[in-house]
Amino acid sequence: MAPTLSPETFKHALRLILDSLRSSHGDEVNALIRLLTILLQDSPQMFPATLRQLDISGIWLFIAKICGGAEVHDPTTSVETFHCIVTITTALVRLRRDLVLLTIPHLGIILRRLIQSMQTPRPNLGPKQSAMVSRGLPSWINTQEPLGVEESKALSRLLESLNTKTVIKKLTTSTTAPPKAESLAKPFSKHAAYVLKAYVESLNNPLCVLSAVVRKELQPGLYALCGMLNDYSRDALMASATDAGEKALEYEKQRYVGKG
Repeated sequence: MAPTLSPETFKHALRLILDSLRSSHGDEVNALIRLLTILLQDSPQMFPATLRQLDISGIWLFIAKICGGAEVHDPTTSVETFHCIVTITTALVRLRRDLVLLTIPHLGIILRRLIQSMQTPRPNLGPKQSAMVSRGLPSWINTQEPLGVEESKALSRLLESLNTKTVIKKLTTSTTAPPKAESLAKPFSKHAAYVLKAYVESLNNPLCVLSAVVRKELQPGLYALCGMLNDYSRDALMASATDAGEKALEYEKQRYVGKG
């Protein structure tokens, strides 16, 4: 369907989908997300070039909303919605790096929420504890059917794509230099720590667990994030991971007591 659309029709279709997402729920949201995936992914050579900064901001806003916690959940988990979100995000990272560059914090929020959605509730939780876990997951994830290995593979590939160098296709003249292949690794380095922190928090969540197979599949993407960290971000991440007792011990160890 997408290759038959003109760029102007594509822009109108994109606006219609984004406007419809404002008042949609449940299965309607899933259908609109799939349609958005088709528009952004099926013909990347033409249609991503028609995206504007306002469109990118709207896409991030709605994906963040869809990935946020909800009070009411679908009876079954929609893994298709997860893969659609990952596909859209990967397409934007690879094909419209110039626009994503201006919305890096929004991308960080999306990646944090996708990692948090990989959590599985621990067995034998009470009703109140199960409700707490459920409220932290998107409406399209049912706690009885958590996301699995294939979803962790897709998320890991998305994280690795931040290191992929791409060339943005722009109109050039004989006097302009050809564009260089670059990645989002350096711009995203200041935000990688927050995404890694979401993973650490998920591991330490007393009500949830990340299975061994999910952790294994996430490793390549997590290593890519670790490679982006600078020394300051690494130290800040380690400091934020310590509790009050560890901070008190570190303070006592470094405190000057007037000797030497």
